Amino acid sequence: FNEEGLRVVAVAAQPMAPGRDTYSLADENNLTLIGYVAFLDPPTESTAPALKALKAQGVAGKVLTGDNELVTAKICREVGLEQQGLLMGNDIEDMTDAELAKAVETTNVFAKLTPSHKERIVRLLKANGHVVGFMGDGINDAPALASADVGIAMGTGADVAIESSDVTLMGSDPQGIVRAIRLSRETMRNIRQN
Repeated sequence: FNEEGLRVVAVAAQPMAPGRDTYSLADENNLTLIGYVAFLDPPTESTAPALKALKAQGVAGKVLTGDNELVTAKICREVGLEQQGLLMGNDIEDMTDAELAKAVETTNVFAKLTPSHKERIVRLLKANGHVVGFMGDGINDAPALASADVGIAMGTGADVAIESSDVTLMGSDPQGIVRAIRLSRETMRNIRQN
């Protein structure tokens, strides 16, 4: 299912005493599997053309996600992003900042990341001299959005993502990033000319 881009959640249960309203991790044993829920969160149709347009403008794309490597690889194929290396969150945990700073230059896909992993990658890209734009829409993206040179939130995203960002795109069309970069470059060119 993951190879097909589906995220999978197992659903299990056990009988509990009537009226009980407090549960803990210790209660998660002797469960009976009920089944699986598989769901698809496909990229928008405009993602592939947006990535192509960004590349034409000299913007390198990297994927920083909490999804597993199988789902991530499927999404990368769907949007036409050629995978150049893969680092997993547990790999990053074992790397020094110097090692990771070197790795972020040649790797463009990072999977199974925590919010702090995303923020660390953004911080190290900036330390390497890159101007970093980070696009996200979830609570887990907030630290990286705040750390980026330009945090870009989708208007359909979580409130904390929007509050942590510098720019909020209305809707969820990644073509908005292409238009925003084009507009900002034209604006800077006009300022320099005048």
